[in-house]
Formats: sequence, C-alpha cells, structure tokens
Amino acid sequence: MAVIHYLVLFFLYHFVCGSEEVSAQDSSDKNSPKLYTIEGTAEITGNPDTKTWITEAKVLVDGGRYIGHLKASGDFKIHHIPPGSYLVELVHPNYIFEGVRVDISSKSGKIRARKVNPMKPGSVISLPYPIRFTTKGQAGFFEKREGWNIMDIAKNPMVLFLVAPLLLMLLLPRLMNMADPSTQKEMQESMQMFQNPSSSMPSMEEMFTNFFGGGGGGGKKRATGTSKKNK
Repeated sequence: MAVIHYLVLFFLYHFVCGSEEVSAQDSSDKNSPKLYTIEGTAEITGNPDTKTWITEAKVLVDGGRYIGHLKASGDFKIHHIPPGSYLVELVHPNYIFEGVRVDISSKSGKIRARKVNPMKPGSVISLPYPIRFTTKGQAGFFEKREGWNIMDIAKNPMVLFLVAPLLLMLLLPRLMNMADPSTQKEMQESMQMFQNPSSSMPSMEEMFTNFFGGGGGGGKKRATGTSKKNK
C-alpha cells in the first residue's frame, strides 16, 4: 500500500508541475513579440568569380546587430528579427552595394522595403521585397591621377595677365573705327599724350628751378623793384 501511495503522489506532482510549465510557456509566448525573417538575393554584374565574392560578402542589419551570409546561389535569410525598422546592407571589400530600409509591422507582420535617402529621410520610395542587391560599382581605394588639360593653362592668372593686353591692342583699333569722329579725335589725342609725354609735361629741371627759385616771373619782379630803389 505504501508503494501505491508513493506512486500516486509521484504522478500527481509531475502532473501539477507539467501544467505549470505549459501555462508559463503560453504566457511567455503571448508576451514575447513574434519574430520574422528578412530574406533577399544579391548579384554582381561583369561575371566575377562567384565563389570568391560570395564568401567575402556579409549582410548586416543595423550595422551588425544581426549578421547573415550568402548561399552559393546568392540568396540569404536572416532569422529571429523582431518587428521594427532596420537598415540592411550588403558589405563587400571590393564592391559597393546600396543599403535598403526594411520595415516589419508589429500588427500585421507585413514586411516592406524602401530606398535609403540620407538627404530626405521622410521620403518613401518603395522597393520590391524580397530584397535584391545589385552592385553600384567597384570600390575605389586609390584616387585617379589628374591628367594634363589645356584649360588649366588658360585659367592660370599669369597667362590671363599676358593675354589681356594683347586682346586690348587688337580690339581698340576696331573700337576706334566704330566710334564717332569726335571720340576718335579725343582717343588719338590721349594716345599721343601717352606716346609723347615730354611735349605736354615740363622737364625735371624746369620743375626744380621754379620750385626753388620762386619762378621766372617772381625773379623779374624782384629785380625791377631793386633797380628802382637804386635809382
């Protein structure tokens, strides 16, 4: 009888504990959010070595919060993603891919993809889902050497200073021919003044004698005044 009593207690204990575990599991399942899967594919144009680029590529969700890898066919799946908005990027050392924004609805569980626009974060440009990554080009590790261009010489200020007077010399005669006779005469007189400055301007000797000697007229007046006094 003791054995039967012990067996009855054993089965009752396990029955009660099992029901408690099931109820705890049900409550945790209800409280925890449902998880989803982000999937897509990637391809590279130009017929590269498939094995090499696939093994070096990684799919990053929010900068590495969730990480995925490509299969041999180029497909990928990242599991256990809760609802929210995520930035999905395909990272490769030799190729550049454009990131995609993936939104997972917490109510309906619908997944949609849209284009990433850093300049206008509020703009929504829908993309097909599952995600499809295509290359934007190869990653440039070196800057291209600047080649020789004749426009660089033309933009040099020293060249402009030399060319501008020559252009003026060529254009001025044509402008004079197109102008009125009176303006032509004035321009010719101004040109003659610049060409022969000695005819219109006094010499340095005359300027010094006038400045220090008080001028020719003043000397004559003083001389006449003294002669009158002597007389």
